[in-house]
Amino acid sequence: MNTPDASLEIAHNYADKVRVLFAASGEPTGERGGRGPNSAQDLAQQAESLSPVSASLTSVLAVQQTNTDPTVRFQSSVKLLAKALTDLEISAYLYQTAQEEEDGLAGFEKQKGERSIADLGSIEENLQILLGVAVSSPITERGDREITDISTARIELSNIVIDTLGLILERATDTGESALTRVMSLGITELAQAVSFVGMDIAGLLGESEKITRLYNVFRAFFKRAYESVMELLGQELSQTVAKQVLEWIQELKSGTSLSEILERFYQTEKTAQDLQQLANDNPAKLEQFIAAIQSVSKLDATYRQQINWAKKVLQGLRWFGTLSAATLSQGDLLVASLYITLGGYVILVGADYVDSPKLTLLDCVPGVRRIVENHLVTGDGGNS
Repeated sequence: MNTPDASLEIAHNYADKVRVLFAASGEPTGERGGRGPNSAQDLAQQAESLSPVSASLTSVLAVQQTNTDPTVRFQSSVKLLAKALTDLEISAYLYQTAQEEEDGLAGFEKQKGERSIADLGSIEENLQILLGVAVSSPITERGDREITDISTARIELSNIVIDTLGLILERATDTGESALTRVMSLGITELAQAVSFVGMDIAGLLGESEKITRLYNVFRAFFKRAYESVMELLGQELSQTVAKQVLEWIQELKSGTSLSEILERFYQTEKTAQDLQQLANDNPAKLEQFIAAIQSVSKLDATYRQQINWAKKVLQGLRWFGTLSAATLSQGDLLVASLYITLGGYVILVGADYVDSPKLTLLDCVPGVRRIVENHLVTGDGGNS
């Protein structure tokens, strides 16, 4: 049963095991009495115990992605991103330890080498998100200023609509470019293959890797867990659909079209701003309706920004995996490319949802700028329909 209590219990179990995994050797850590691993094999055993918990957490968060409450959907998206990053960090740590074991380094030390991308201190922020301590819909201060007349309200609403649409387009462009430029060097055949990997079960591909020691196996298991978390941001079917669309955008980028141009063609932020300005100027709505619309729109960019910031962290973590050999991560370059493609598509699609794009309607999780304004001023229903 995917009740809030059950989901939180799984998250606590996951967080506790992660903390133990990264704890100093033999150090008691976590609420359940675990101790930091004393050897490489002890680390492998702990990671094997954590892997099914990771899978369970992904499953419950995926179910929350279908919740009717936009706030729950937003929170589950941020949690999936934080979890993907955590699993990547675990995978990188396991890889480092596997290499040390393979190289015959004496002893087991919990010091991370230059190739590691995390430690317990940096990973704690991820866990706080997963436990619901630090995830919320952030609210900006704008919109809280006192507005006492309709004329001022019309101007303020038009201004905040223009600013919000512009910021969402800018963030989607910047983060989308960060993801998609990572695969621009791939040829058409390689890109098509990377797209074909999106949403599929990659266990078979990972099983083709040459290095099959216990630690290398669990390293790949956590790469798979991270992959699954990213795919659940949109779900398997939508991820595959979006990946094919992203492939078209990449071809446009290669031909010299900027991503900003591409997204504006879909987002139509300028037209939306003009339409809503006209609506604000001509609408006979009451002052309180204008104020409610201003306050609701003012939250959108901050909420989108939180999702984008976590997507950026995952993108940063993925850079490390692009350097691994096929012997340790079979088809690794293309699997990483599939994640870049999915994350790029995700941030663009969510941005389209937040601006209520008329031409990119694959995702409908939140009332966006256009719908909020129209609902508040035309129907007065609070913008939730």
